Amino acid sequence: MLKFFSSLLVVLFAFVFLVVLSIIGIHLWDLLKAVIEGAKTLAPEIYVPLVVTLTTAALGLAATLFTQSQSRKREIDAAHRDKKIEVYFGFLKNVEAMLLSANSELGGSELDGTEFAKKHVELRTMAVLWGSTGVLKALKDFAHNGGSGHAAMLALESLQREMRKDIGLSNFGLEKYFFTKLILKSEDEFKKFLLVLDSNTKPR
Repeated sequence: MLKFFSSLLVVLFAFVFLVVLSIIGIHLWDLLKAVIEGAKTLAPEIYVPLVVTLTTAALGLAATLFTQSQSRKREIDAAHRDKKIEVYFGFLKNVEAMLLSANSELGGSELDGTEFAKKHVELRTMAVLWGSTGVLKALKDFAHNGGSGHAAMLALESLQREMRKDIGLSNFGLEKYFFTKLILKSEDEFKKFLLVLDSNTKPR
């Protein structure tokens, strides 16, 4: 019943909006016709400069409004970009700590699982507010594949690409599995990764 009334209200609001819009359109059309009829009574030496002046003023106003709008948008995007970088960098540092903890050769220390989980949840919450749709989808895939090494690496690959895209960086020229290669120690490990990946994707 509640859903029915909600749908009914939406229809009523849409109908009222269309009626109001139609009334405004009719009045604007009447006004435009009056202006055209009035202009016909003017001499060409008055009418032509008047049209040129009004057209120039309208174009100048439109250009000014557009420029201000674009400038404001750039300011907002720049402010958002700084926050996005902060959130994404924090997330990648958290992943870095996890990778280092599994590699004693690089001086990694044992990972505090509780602290790692708390930091991960905090960064994920911040990403909800600042991340793009692509980043959020990739983050969801990464979280869901956390228990599977190869699937998690693929999800992390996609996530890093989406993060770069969201802050205005290009992924052009980065080959497939570029970020996965950065994580693996050698080309042999990468080949093993591809073999396991291929076996997992083949129909059984």
